[in-house]
Amino acid sequence: MLPTNIISTLFGHEELSIIADSEDFLRECALLGFNTANIFELEKLPKNSIIFSFSNDAVKMTFDLAKNTKSKKSVFCVTQVFEPTVDAALYSLKLLLSSNFEHALCTQRSVLNMLNSHDSFFLSGNDADAQVSIFPHAQAYALLAEDVSYDFVQSVAEFFEVHYAHMHPEDPCPFSFTGTLKIEGILTVLRKPNPILPEGLKASLKWLSDRISEEGALLSIKDNTITSLTIKNEEHVKLLDLAAGPRGLKLTEFAIGVNEAIASNIDYKINSQMNEGISGVHLAIGDGSSGYHIDFLSPSVSVSPTH
Repeated sequence: MLPTNIISTLFGHEELSIIADSEDFLRECALLGFNTANIFELEKLPKNSIIFSFSNDAVKMTFDLAKNTKSKKSVFCVTQVFEPTVDAALYSLKLLLSSNFEHALCTQRSVLNMLNSHDSFFLSGNDADAQVSIFPHAQAYALLAEDVSYDFVQSVAEFFEVHYAHMHPEDPCPFSFTGTLKIEGILTVLRKPNPILPEGLKASLKWLSDRISEEGALLSIKDNTITSLTIKNEEHVKLLDLAAGPRGLKLTEFAIGVNEAIASNIDYKINSQMNEGISGVHLAIGDGSSGYHIDFLSPSVSVSPTH
């Protein structure tokens, strides 16, 4: 498992270290030949690092260390809000090291240019039948090569998608989406326990994720609201409505993934942040705080201007 691509693109052929707050994970990384360190034993970040947080305390420590580190280039993998297991982290590391960072950053630029040059698009491929409009006030989030040419601490997800977020319900949504998508997998995130949500949602969403990864699903959206999620004609939209909390079935994200290299290695049963970068599109509901943030992944879908 030689991380040649990430080293050449981000770290200029210099040595990198893997930092985490899990000794079991660090032991596995050391066996793979990496330099490793426990984040709670550091006074500053190494010059080049990949950081895996298994706890909220590790997230806080990461940014405290970053403030104390003059020169740093760090790719940050938040593990604890997805699936904080050693196996899931090793899976994410494998996908990260197999990713083509240079290609992903270049593709983000071309996607961003397309989105900024047009206001309406159609989706095709993988049986997609949908349209999306981008409104004048919209701000696309993208990561470009110049953003990581000097010091940075960047979430790994930012390297592999261009997205529009609607995280504040009182603000106008930056996009309008209508149509149907084939879904190959979902991701679920809840940043901290929320007693207002019904019990048993985590297990129900895990069951739903496993079903979708095995059998696929059909997602229907009208005017930014999910109207149906079926697996072999079984309807599951009520579970989504419950899990998303007060935001309900209204879309909170539209994204275009650019990570082509991971397609052959992806496992949709694993709740890994790396999965959402798969080349194609994904939509999401919920905000991850008042309710679950749920991403619906539809790979191999292309987005093209309508005129």
